[in-house]
Amino acid sequence: MRPENLHEGMRLGPIHYLVTPEQARAFSQVVGATSPEFIVDARNPGAIVSPTMRLQDYALLIAAHLKGGTGGVHAKHWCEFHEPMRVGQAVKTEGTITAVYHKRGKFYFTLEYESRDAVTDQLLVRQAITSVLLNDKGEMR
Repeated sequence: MRPENLHEGMRLGPIHYLVTPEQARAFSQVVGATSPEFIVDARNPGAIVSPTMRLQDYALLIAAHLKGGTGGVHAKHWCEFHEPMRVGQAVKTEGTITAVYHKRGKFYFTLEYESRDAVTDQLLVRQAITSVLLNDKGEMR
């Protein structure tokens, strides 16, 4: 992942995944979710997934398309939550690099992406992340 490999309009994805009970249960425990609608058990097998569980889908998009490099550092992130994700739901996530630029001697890029129900195509989450790339020494480029 290097500045010369990123350009505006670059499409990333789609990636597909299934929201598993184990993922939802582990995330709910880590963040201390106590609302019954987030608790995955025999009484609630299709529990709602904590909305913040999928905030890092950008990393899956990048890893599926770009190899190597040392990654980046969050500069900003925004989210629009449209519908809840549920345990057992098949999800499709894809995005586009919408900006690449240098500022204060550093290289930034913005990835806008959205997650949809893989069966119905219903919009679940729309997000954007702006990151600063790190150089080979782990420093901001």
